[in-house]
Amino acid sequence: MQEGSPTAEHRAALATICQTYWYPLYVYARRFGKNEDDARDAVQECFAHLIAGNHLRDADPLRGRLRSFLLTVLKNTILQEHERQSAQKRGGGVAAIPLDLRDAEGRYLLEPVSADVSPDQAYERKWALTLLETTREKLRASYRAIGKESLFTALADALTEGDRWTGHEETAKILGMEAGAVRVALHRMRKRFRDLLLEEVATTVSNDGDVRTELAYLMGLFA
Repeated sequence: MQEGSPTAEHRAALATICQTYWYPLYVYARRFGKNEDDARDAVQECFAHLIAGNHLRDADPLRGRLRSFLLTVLKNTILQEHERQSAQKRGGGVAAIPLDLRDAEGRYLLEPVSADVSPDQAYERKWALTLLETTREKLRASYRAIGKESLFTALADALTEGDRWTGHEETAKILGMEAGAVRVALHRMRKRFRDLLLEEVATTVSNDGDVRTELAYLMGLFA
Protein backbone atom coordinates (compact mmCIF):
# COMPACT_ATOMS: atom_id res chain seq x y z
CA MET A 1 0.00 0.00 0.00
CA GLN A 2 1.35 3.43 -0.91
CA GLU A 3 2.10 5.89 1.86
CA GLY A 4 -1.00 7.87 2.57
CA SER A 5 -3.34 5.39 0.89
CA PRO A 6 -6.63 4.91 2.71
CA THR A 7 -6.77 1.87 4.95
CA ALA A 8 -9.50 -0.74 4.71
CA GLU A 9 -10.83 0.58 8.02
CA HIS A 10 -11.11 4.12 6.66
CA ARG A 11 -12.74 2.88 3.47
CA ALA A 12 -15.31 0.95 5.49
CA ALA A 13 -15.96 4.01 7.65
CA LEU A 14 -16.46 6.19 4.59
CA ALA A 15 -18.78 3.62 3.02
CA THR A 16 -20.95 3.70 6.14
CA ILE A 17 -20.97 7.49 6.14
CA CYS A 18 -21.90 7.64 2.48
CA GLN A 19 -24.71 5.13 2.78
CA THR A 20 -26.11 6.97 5.80
CA TYR A 21 -25.73 10.62 4.82
CA TRP A 22 -25.91 10.78 1.03
CA TYR A 23 -29.51 12.00 1.05
CA PRO A 24 -28.90 15.35 2.82
CA LEU A 25 -26.29 16.04 0.14
CA TYR A 26 -28.83 15.21 -2.55
CA VAL A 27 -31.29 17.62 -0.94
CA TYR A 28 -28.66 20.35 -1.02
CA ALA A 29 -27.89 19.74 -4.70
CA ARG A 30 -31.59 19.87 -5.63
CA ARG A 31 -32.22 23.03 -3.58
CA PHE A 32 -29.10 24.52 -5.18
CA GLY A 33 -30.85 24.16 -8.53
CA LYS A 34 -29.56 20.90 -9.94
CA ASN A 35 -32.03 18.65 -11.71
CA GLU A 36 -32.59 15.07 -10.61
CA ASP A 37 -29.86 13.48 -12.75
CA ASP A 38 -27.27 16.16 -12.08
CA ALA A 39 -27.95 16.03 -8.33
CA ARG A 40 -27.38 12.28 -8.28
CA ASP A 41 -24.20 12.68 -10.31
CA ALA A 42 -22.91 15.42 -8.01
CA VAL A 43 -23.36 13.24 -4.92
CA GLN A 44 -21.67 10.27 -6.60
CA GLU A 45 -18.75 12.43 -7.71
CA CYS A 46 -18.46 13.95 -4.25
CA PHE A 47 -17.83 10.53 -2.75
CA ALA A 48 -15.64 9.44 -5.66
CA HIS A 49 -13.48 12.49 -4.95
CA LEU A 50 -13.13 11.46 -1.31
CA ILE A 51 -12.04 7.97 -2.31
CA ALA A 52 -9.67 9.12 -5.05
CA GLY A 53 -7.87 11.70 -2.92
CA ASN A 54 -5.91 11.29 0.27
CA HIS A 55 -8.77 12.60 2.38
CA LEU A 56 -9.22 9.26 4.11
CA ARG A 57 -5.63 9.36 5.29
CA ASP A 58 -6.48 12.54 7.19
CA ALA A 59 -9.99 11.47 8.11
CA ASP A 60 -9.88 12.46 11.78
CA PRO A 61 -8.50 16.02 11.55
CA LEU A 62 -10.48 16.75 8.41
CA ARG A 63 -13.66 15.39 9.86
CA GLY A 64 -14.09 18.22 12.34
CA ARG A 65 -17.81 18.46 11.89
CA LEU A 66 -18.42 15.90 9.23
CA ARG A 67 -21.58 17.53 7.93
CA SER A 68 -19.61 20.72 7.16
CA PHE A 69 -16.74 18.83 5.57
CA LEU A 70 -18.96 16.77 3.28
CA LEU A 71 -20.96 19.83 2.24
CA THR A 72 -17.75 21.67 1.38
CA VAL A 73 -16.64 18.77 -0.80
CA LEU A 74 -20.02 18.73 -2.56
CA LYS A 75 -19.95 22.50 -3.12
CA ASN A 76 -16.50 22.23 -4.64
CA THR A 77 -17.68 19.37 -6.83
CA ILE A 78 -20.58 21.44 -8.13
CA LEU A 79 -18.49 24.56 -8.68
CA GLN A 80 -15.72 22.69 -10.50
CA GLU A 81 -18.05 20.81 -12.81
CA HIS A 82 -17.74 22.35 -16.28
CA GLU A 83 -19.39 19.61 -18.25
CA ARG A 84 -21.08 16.32 -17.54
CA GLN A 85 -18.93 13.24 -17.76
CA SER A 86 -19.91 9.63 -18.22
CA ALA A 87 -20.38 7.52 -15.11
CA GLN A 88 -17.39 5.44 -16.19
CA LYS A 89 -15.08 8.45 -16.32
CA ARG A 90 -16.40 10.16 -13.22
CA GLY A 91 -14.10 9.52 -10.29
CA GLY A 92 -11.14 8.53 -12.48
CA GLY A 93 -11.94 4.83 -12.39
CA VAL A 94 -12.13 4.73 -8.61
CA ALA A 95 -14.34 1.98 -7.26
CA ALA A 96 -17.63 3.59 -6.34
CA ILE A 97 -19.41 3.17 -3.05
CA PRO A 98 -22.75 1.46 -3.73
CA LEU A 99 -25.49 4.00 -3.15
CA ASP A 100 -29.12 3.30 -3.89
CA LEU A 101 -30.19 6.65 -5.32
CA ARG A 102 -33.22 5.30 -7.18
CA ASP A 103 -35.75 6.67 -4.71
CA ALA A 104 -33.91 9.95 -4.13
CA GLU A 105 -36.23 12.09 -6.24
CA GLY A 106 -39.35 10.41 -4.88
CA ARG A 107 -38.24 11.25 -1.36
CA TYR A 108 -37.28 14.76 -2.36
CA LEU A 109 -40.67 15.49 -3.92
CA LEU A 110 -42.29 14.65 -0.58
CA GLU A 111 -40.10 17.16 1.25
CA PRO A 112 -41.88 20.28 2.51
CA VAL A 113 -40.70 23.25 0.47
CA SER A 114 -40.06 26.63 2.04
CA ALA A 115 -38.77 29.62 0.13
CA ASP A 116 -37.25 30.89 3.37
CA VAL A 117 -34.92 27.90 3.70
CA SER A 118 -31.58 28.12 1.91
CA PRO A 119 -29.87 25.05 0.39
CA ASP A 120 -27.45 25.05 3.33
CA GLN A 121 -30.30 25.13 5.86
CA ALA A 122 -32.20 22.40 4.02
CA TYR A 123 -29.06 20.27 4.08
CA GLU A 124 -28.45 20.76 7.79
CA ARG A 125 -32.07 20.02 8.72
CA LYS A 126 -32.07 16.86 6.63
CA TRP A 127 -28.76 15.87 8.21
CA ALA A 128 -30.31 16.24 11.66
CA LEU A 129 -33.39 14.24 10.64
CA THR A 130 -31.21 11.51 9.16
CA LEU A 131 -29.27 11.39 12.40
CA LEU A 132 -32.47 10.88 14.36
CA GLU A 133 -33.84 8.31 11.92
CA THR A 134 -30.60 6.32 11.96
CA THR A 135 -30.53 6.32 15.75
CA ARG A 136 -34.18 5.30 15.91
CA GLU A 137 -33.54 2.31 13.65
CA LYS A 138 -30.55 1.24 15.74
CA LEU A 139 -32.76 1.39 18.81
CA ARG A 140 -35.44 -0.66 17.05
CA ALA A 141 -32.82 -3.26 16.12
CA SER A 142 -31.64 -3.51 19.72
CA TYR A 143 -35.20 -4.18 20.93
CA ARG A 144 -35.76 -6.66 18.12
CA ALA A 145 -32.63 -8.53 19.19
CA ILE A 146 -34.09 -9.15 22.65
CA GLY A 147 -37.56 -10.01 21.37
CA LYS A 148 -39.19 -6.73 22.40
CA GLU A 149 -39.83 -5.01 19.10
CA SER A 150 -43.55 -4.79 19.90
CA LEU A 151 -42.66 -2.72 22.98
CA PHE A 152 -40.52 -0.44 20.84
CA THR A 153 -43.31 -0.04 18.27
CA ALA A 154 -45.83 0.87 20.95
CA LEU A 155 -43.59 3.47 22.56
CA ALA A 156 -41.60 4.80 19.58
CA ASP A 157 -43.81 7.84 19.05
CA ALA A 158 -43.30 8.83 22.69
CA LEU A 159 -39.51 8.91 22.44
CA THR A 160 -39.24 12.63 21.81
CA GLU A 161 -42.56 13.79 23.24
CA GLY A 162 -41.40 14.23 26.82
CA ASP A 163 -44.12 15.09 29.31
CA ARG A 164 -46.51 15.91 26.46
CA TRP A 165 -47.07 12.19 25.87
CA THR A 166 -50.03 10.88 27.85
CA GLY A 167 -50.58 7.46 26.33
CA HIS A 168 -49.39 5.40 29.29
CA GLU A 169 -52.79 3.98 30.22
CA GLU A 170 -53.82 3.19 26.65
CA THR A 171 -50.46 1.59 25.83
CA ALA A 172 -50.57 -0.43 29.03
CA LYS A 173 -53.90 -1.95 27.95
CA ILE A 174 -52.56 -2.77 24.48
CA LEU A 175 -49.44 -4.44 25.86
CA GLY A 176 -51.10 -6.07 28.84
CA MET A 177 -48.89 -4.17 31.26
CA GLU A 178 -49.38 -1.92 34.25
CA ALA A 179 -49.21 1.81 33.52
CA GLY A 180 -46.31 2.11 35.95
CA ALA A 181 -44.39 -0.54 34.04
CA VAL A 182 -44.99 1.38 30.83
CA ARG A 183 -43.53 4.52 32.42
CA VAL A 184 -40.43 2.61 33.50
CA ALA A 185 -40.04 1.01 30.07
CA LEU A 186 -40.39 4.39 28.36
CA HIS A 187 -37.85 5.99 30.69
CA ARG A 188 -35.35 3.25 29.87
CA MET A 189 -36.06 3.52 26.16
CA ARG A 190 -35.53 7.26 26.14
CA LYS A 191 -32.24 6.88 28.01
CA ARG A 192 -31.07 4.26 25.52
CA PHE A 193 -32.14 6.52 22.65
CA ARG A 194 -30.12 9.43 24.08
CA ASP A 195 -27.08 7.20 24.52
CA LEU A 196 -27.30 5.90 20.95
CA LEU A 197 -27.85 9.43 19.62
CA LEU A 198 -24.71 10.67 21.36
CA GLU A 199 -22.79 7.70 19.95
CA GLU A 200 -24.03 8.52 16.45
CA VAL A 201 -23.04 12.17 16.77
CA ALA A 202 -19.64 11.12 18.08
CA THR A 203 -18.90 9.42 14.75
CA THR A 204 -19.36 12.75 12.94
CA VAL A 205 -17.16 15.07 15.04
CA SER A 206 -13.44 15.06 15.70
CA ASN A 207 -13.40 14.97 19.50
CA ASP A 208 -15.66 14.09 22.41
CA GLY A 209 -15.92 17.70 23.52
CA ASP A 210 -17.83 18.58 20.35
CA VAL A 211 -20.51 15.92 20.71
CA ARG A 212 -23.03 17.74 22.90
CA THR A 213 -22.37 21.06 21.17
CA GLU A 214 -23.05 19.50 17.78
CA LEU A 215 -26.17 17.74 19.02
CA ALA A 216 -27.51 20.94 20.59
CA TYR A 217 -26.92 22.82 17.33
CA LEU A 218 -28.66 20.21 15.19
CA MET A 219 -31.65 19.94 17.50
CA GLY A 220 -31.82 23.74 17.61
CA LEU A 221 -32.53 23.70 13.86
CA PHE A 222 -36.08 22.62 14.71
CA ALA A 223 -36.68 25.19 17.44
